[in-house]
Amino acid sequence: ERSIFDMAKGSLNRSFSNSESVIAKSLKAIEAASLQKDGLTGVASGFYELDKLTGGWQSPDLIIVAARPGMGKTAFTLAVARNAALDFGKGVAFFSLEMGEVQLGNRLLSMEAEVEGSKIRSGKMDQHEWQQLHGAAEKLSGIPIFIDDTPGISLFELRGKARRLKMQEDIGLVIIDYLQLMTMTGENKTM
Repeated sequence: ERSIFDMAKGSLNRSFSNSESVIAKSLKAIEAASLQKDGLTGVASGFYELDKLTGGWQSPDLIIVAARPGMGKTAFTLAVARNAALDFGKGVAFFSLEMGEVQLGNRLLSMEAEVEGSKIRSGKMDQHEWQQLHGAAEKLSGIPIFIDDTPGISLFELRGKARRLKMQEDIGLVIIDYLQLMTMTGENKTM
């Protein structure tokens, strides 16, 4: 609790905004949204119905994808990262606290090539599957997805890395896979 309070204390220094300022900012944002032909004001997820409801992932929002184990949370967030990067050209920071970068790469290749993950892991594929795999690898190689698989990363480390990546690569989306495995700064406790 003390660690969380200390983090929040820094935001106590922010001043109030008066209603005139807030309303002016809101109107400006609404006018900018009205100019968007596709209705997307945020980063597109590539899932049409979801994007229609949300207008895309909005910059100040924290979206938490929650479900029982084995329900496809990592697969879904990888698909969102792939869609945002490949289809919409948005940079994506993907922090994985559970899976290594090669495992995530295998999953991306499996999704894109439409080849079973078990075949990719074993390397036992038919000739046409190898061709699909190489085509997928070529397609995915240059997209702006940046994966960090540091286990037990702290909130402050993650924030620093994300800010640095934003300055270097102009990322538009940050995904944290398995938020519960983050550690508090200076302690070996998970959140």
